[in-house]
Amino acid sequence: MTVLVDEAIWPWRGVRWAHLVSDVSVAELHDFADRLGLRRMSFQGDHYDVPETVRAEALALGAEAVRGRDLVRRLRGAGLRLASADRPGSWEEVARWEGDGSLPDVGGVIPDLLAGAFQMVVADWSTAVTAAFRRREESALVVEDHAGVSLAGLLPDGVESRHRGDRVVELLAMDGAGR
Repeated sequence: MTVLVDEAIWPWRGVRWAHLVSDVSVAELHDFADRLGLRRMSFQGDHYDVPETVRAEALALGAEAVRGRDLVRRLRGAGLRLASADRPGSWEEVARWEGDGSLPDVGGVIPDLLAGAFQMVVADWSTAVTAAFRRREESALVVEDHAGVSLAGLLPDGVESRHRGDRVVELLAMDGAGR
């Protein structure tokens, strides 16, 4: 495993942050981030930003501590470093549905592939909150339900999911998929 994490020196919202990367593949980075419980939506194109506490967890799971300069050098050496202009940018919330007792109609707001995958989400639709997000080339649906949320079945190719416990499910797809 060659997941790297630099020092947590970047202040934001009262917390110091570090960068988590892989110098082998983005897939390895996503797998490691999933083990850490990171939201897939926090992926910045070539890295995850992680707070100090998560940095400590990453080190305990086997990430290698490196200086920021070395992290960037190794990321570039692996051909995985993106220029700022090529990173996906910030997520924008494009729709929100509060629990009203029925499965939200997300059609027309997100790609068809993602809307189809959403049909597999199991939640109490009287309490679940669903939000749709978009950023350059990606769309996401986040379903939160304190009563529990899960997936029934396998997702179609092109849709990723992340779970935070049994209360949050994220579904992600590249825009253009299934349109």
